[in-house]
Amino acid sequence: MKITNEMLQSAIAKAIELGVLPRRGHPEDIATNAEIMHEVLLAALEKSSKEHDVTDINTNYRKQQG
Repeated sequence: MKITNEMLQSAIAKAIELGVLPRRGHPEDIATNAEIMHEVLLAALEKSSKEHDVTDINTNYRKQQG
């Protein structure tokens, strides 16, 4: 599965919302954070395509948290 710009922007927004990435930063930091988030998403998608559906992973994660 290809990571779209919309997926990347959504992931970055969620990471900011959760406090993983800072709300404000220098332009260089923002670009670096986008690259890092892209790699994180890619790793997650590759792993999920080998083992489970993404929905299953989210459901399992929520069960573990709650």
